[in-house]
Parts: sequence; structure tokens; C-alpha cells
Amino acid sequence: MTPRVLFDATSLPARPAGVGYYVLNLLAHLSRRPDEVDLHVAVKRVDLERVGGVAPGATLHTTALSSRPGRLAWEQTGLPRLARRTGADLLHGPHYTLPLAHGVPGVVTFHDPTFFTDPELHERSKVVYFRTMARLAVARAARVIAVSRYAQAAAERFGRADRARIDVVYLGVDLERYSPDARVDDERLRSELGVAGPYLLWVGTIEPRKDLPTLLEAFASLTAGGAEHRLVVAGQAGWGLTGFEEALERTGTRDRVVRTGYVSEDHKVALYRGADALAYPSIAEGFGIQVVEAMATGCPVVTTTGSAPEEVGGDAVRLVPPRDHAQLASALEGVLGDAGERARLRGAGLARARSFDWSRTADGTLGTYRRALAAG
Repeated sequence: MTPRVLFDATSLPARPAGVGYYVLNLLAHLSRRPDEVDLHVAVKRVDLERVGGVAPGATLHTTALSSRPGRLAWEQTGLPRLARRTGADLLHGPHYTLPLAHGVPGVVTFHDPTFFTDPELHERSKVVYFRTMARLAVARAARVIAVSRYAQAAAERFGRADRARIDVVYLGVDLERYSPDARVDDERLRSELGVAGPYLLWVGTIEPRKDLPTLLEAFASLTAGGAEHRLVVAGQAGWGLTGFEEALERTGTRDRVVRTGYVSEDHKVALYRGADALAYPSIAEGFGIQVVEAMATGCPVVTTTGSAPEEVGGDAVRLVPPRDHAQLASALEGVLGDAGERARLRGAGLARARSFDWSRTADGTLGTYRRALAAG
């Protein structure tokens, strides 16, 4: 009999980033497998059209949630009731947490361990909540999905989960959309964002963990050395912007930085395809989807050691230690000044990106569901 899975998509933000892309793309691919999963999805009413559009094969259940505290309370009370009402065989919490009492086998996805390893990089309220609830979810779930081996080790250490209960299931990339082939409207899309000429690219949510101050220090060194590039910062403002704003003033780079704000996927792909390199000096990441997106478009990548981007990028990226602006500047200078190195990174990145696609993410997730149900 096809298992009925209740998937909690109520954590979707209005403007999806890493985990949001994970939820939407995983739902899209799971909904195409009706012979393998009877997919039921809990969604906020405002997300009904969006989720229905990507996952037409799923049965959607709406709830009128409008605040984070309301959603977290509903997760503990309303979600278990929904699981009973729908006759779910399994419950999947794709965003760190599960109800403390859920009544059926649970699967939880563990993304980013920095709530535990680097709490100063997050809002205090999130640290307090997720350190408690993610630990409990990992401890009580039938199976845990870790989005990288780096995340797997953290789930073992901080969630006290036996490795035998953790499955590593990497995130993916839409290889048709994120391709290296230039499109006729790429230039127009970049122009709409005010981007022209040679540029370096950064993509993400502006927050302390992404360490944009170190990137600005490195970029200032490049411009002082004669680089004509601009730095394009593509992404929405998160929390803790003071360090970024101060670094813009301190480094004197404000006039050379193009801030686009949040961008659509079409705009983002056009930015990747036009950039001479993606600079992604995050202090730590559970996965680092930007690394895969850039590789898939043929954009050379410079990123950091010590967490998932090193694991994901392998030898197809240039690696530097986190928080080291001198080495970051040197690596970027090496990529910009060496056409052969850019070509090597482009070719290696394209080959490596083919290992990451959402159909494989769905395959791995379905395997986790089967193991969770077998464990009962």
C-alpha cells in the first residue's frame, strides 16, 4: 500500500531562500511520484496557490497562520491533529522540528548546525528555540535527514542521534534552469537590476553568518590593486545588518557595490551566468545551495573551508579559510587573473553540479520514508 505522508510546509517564508527552495523543490518532485507516496501537505492559506502550483499531485491542507509564534504553537497542537484526521502513516518536518507528540513515525530534516556551533551568528530568540526543539526532534524522530555530512556529524553530536538513524540527502539544483547556456534575455534581466560590466557576485540573505564584512575587505584590496569589477550583492536583508553597513563605510567600497535586494530565480540565474566569480565566504553552512547553483551555471566559485561548501564544492571550487580577507582577496585575484583557472573551475563545476539534482533528493527522501516506516 502506498504510504500517506503528511509534510509540514508551514515554515515557508514569503521570500524563499535555502530551506524554502528545499521545501518547494522537494514537494514538486515528491508530488510526481504518486505510486510511491500519497503526499499530503500542511500549508499556510497564503501559500496555497504557490504550493499547489509546484506540487499539483499533492493534497493540500490549509491553516490560517500569520505569525511565527502562532506557527510554532500550531506545529505542536494542530499538526498532530491533522496527522490523525488525514490518516497519515508518517510525518515529515522539513525545517528542524517536529511535534513533541506526533503519534506516527516522524522524519525531521536537519540543515544547519550553527545554532549550536556559532550561536552568536543568529538571533537570540531563534537560538533558544531551535537548540531545544531541534535537539528534541532529532532525538525522537524515527529517521533524520541531514543535508550534508557536516550536518550529519552535528546531528549526532548535538541531537545525540545514532548515525545509523541519519540519512545524508543532499539538496539539488534545477539543471534545466541553472544551465551555463546564455539566454537572450540575460542582459535585460541584469540591466533591470542595474548590473553591467565586469563584476563579482555574492548571493544570499544578508546576515552575520555570511560574513560580508570579510568579503568587502577582500574586495577593497582588489580594487586598490586595480580591479575594475563591481561587487553585486544579491539578496534580501536579514538581521544584524550593522556589521555590513559599517564595513561598507570602513572599506570605502559603497560606490562599487551594487545591492539588488531579493531577486527572482530568473534574475539570479542571469547574474550567475554573467559573473566572473561567485564569492561566498560564509563562516559556516549546513549545505550552501549557492555553490551548487553557481557551478551549474559555469560560474567559478571561491568559498570557505570547514563546513558544507567545502564538501559540496570539492575540487571544483577555490577554498579559503573563513574570516580571512587576505586569503580571500588572493584567491579571487588568482581566479580573475588566470583564464586557464577560470576554465578549469568552470568545467569541474559543471561536472560536479550534475551530482546534485532534485530528483535525487526525492529518491533519498523516499528511501528515508521507507526506512522510517519499516522501523515503525
